[in-house]
Amino acid sequence: MAKIHYFPRYSQKENMVTNNTLLLFSRLYNNSPEKFRRFLDTIFEDNGIQIDTTITFKQQEKYKKSIPDGIIEQESFKVIIETKLYSQQNLNQIESHWQAFDKEDKQIFLWLDKEPITDSYRKDINDSLIKFNTENGTNIDFVSTTFKKICSSFNDILEDYDLEMRNLIDDYESFCEESDLIDNISSKIRVVLAGKTFYDNCTSNIYYHPSERGYRKTKYIGLYKNKAVRAIGELICSVDASYNEGTDTINLISTQYGKISNDMINSLKKVIREAKEKYGYNISEGHRFFFVDQFINTGYNKISKGGIMGTRYINLEDIEEYNESITIDIIADLLRSNQWDIL
Repeated sequence: MAKIHYFPRYSQKENMVTNNTLLLFSRLYNNSPEKFRRFLDTIFEDNGIQIDTTITFKQQEKYKKSIPDGIIEQESFKVIIETKLYSQQNLNQIESHWQAFDKEDKQIFLWLDKEPITDSYRKDINDSLIKFNTENGTNIDFVSTTFKKICSSFNDILEDYDLEMRNLIDDYESFCEESDLIDNISSKIRVVLAGKTFYDNCTSNIYYHPSERGYRKTKYIGLYKNKAVRAIGELICSVDASYNEGTDTINLISTQYGKISNDMINSLKKVIREAKEKYGYNISEGHRFFFVDQFINTGYNKISKGGIMGTRYINLEDIEEYNESITIDIIADLLRSNQWDIL
């Protein structure tokens, strides 16, 4: 069964990308206005901008000529978004967008692109904006961000139990990756739960999950057990496959990555048989199998309370000592010397 997506994939045009991004924003706001405020603060933090999206309730507050019995109010703000997929530059178009601001308390022009804006173009926009604000009595702030930043900021404000919102951002990030809006596959670890099967996963260098679950492309798989990522492996192949016990044959349904060898097929047969014999798991159909070159022991401890609920993703770029040239053995050492402080 194919996974149902929150975000359509039928086009890569800017209006569809903007629509999906606004859908992401609105779903978060409907889920929690407080988390939405924190999300915007993260996006705008480098510019020193804070937006208050909360509604305040006041009683018997004195004004110049009266003392109303009660007041319900909210700070007004407007964020105008300009989406660029290929870093196009058009100052005249940008200046025309600024005409849409009126008398809001906070006025923000948000530039959204796949790549960070260049310093020279940022200066051009800021110079034009200073002139526009002076001539029109506005107070517009300019903020630029990337799809990658949106994904990381969204993840940062979620709690471990926010399962629906985590599914939402996972699908949005997957949409961005498929649309070539972000590219950090090489630095991503897909962290999966591996309780009683941990030893078998490490011995066979195979991990499995139901095929119907959503999967984002990552370079690494991390096996999580007892409050830590205990092993990490570099993905070499992933397939959907079924097993016929009577004929002892593997039927390859689809290949997502790499090429499966005869040795891998023999290992797969053994894993499927042992899963049934040891744990009563029937993984002979409806499952996806992930092959790694070798699972390397590590110890990336989760110091926040509780375990993880479902799949999580770690971006190695968040670890200061990481760079793309290091080997998986060094990555395992880096994880061992750091801690995982997720909310």
